[in-house]
Amino acid sequence: MYVLALALLTLAAALPGAAIAGGTGGCAHRSSYRERSGGAGHGRTCGRHHRVHRAGCHDVNMRPNASNLKLIRGAVLCLVNRERARRGERALRPNPRLRRAAQGHSESMAFGDYFNHVSPGGLTPLARMRAVGYISRRTHGYEVGENIAYGTLWLATPRAIVAAWMSSPGHRANILDGRYRDTAIGVSTHLSRAIAHGQPGGMYTEDFGVRRGR
Repeated sequence: MYVLALALLTLAAALPGAAIAGGTGGCAHRSSYRERSGGAGHGRTCGRHHRVHRAGCHDVNMRPNASNLKLIRGAVLCLVNRERARRGERALRPNPRLRRAAQGHSESMAFGDYFNHVSPGGLTPLARMRAVGYISRRTHGYEVGENIAYGTLWLATPRAIVAAWMSSPGHRANILDGRYRDTAIGVSTHLSRAIAHGQPGGMYTEDFGVRRGR
């Protein structure tokens, strides 16, 4: 037996409220949420593009463990940017502040035995991104999003996680959104017995964002 679950979040503060949709199919679970501040995501920012290796992405079939998480994060980023390149979108840049938010949320879910964009204490993705300084008072506009997933055995590999996200319209929309410029991946190898039934695996969070006026 193996397990795979997904959820998605996109934040855009210009909307009057959060829209959440959910559903299940097979062993996958999905949800979405969107919020944007006024004016974020318009225009294109300058910056060096991160190229996708023509030879393909490395380590995509690697199962996460405590010693290879850097490689796992790199493989996920490569796969995501490859999907964007195929559709003519620029590559996302890894952001260290988003990395803190994403890693913290993966660990919070893994050790807190829950699977949701909002923590049991009520901490939202936007609040986490503010806490690490990705969004500040100087940020005049922003759009941020989040994909989460966990899997066990071979479904915990970067290839399986990104493939599952790409098969879901909402998760795919986050990955391919041309307005995003920044991203980060957080991975925890701790999965509770209730979630993973004792199997090894990984808890994934990918955060996305674009800012103006910082």
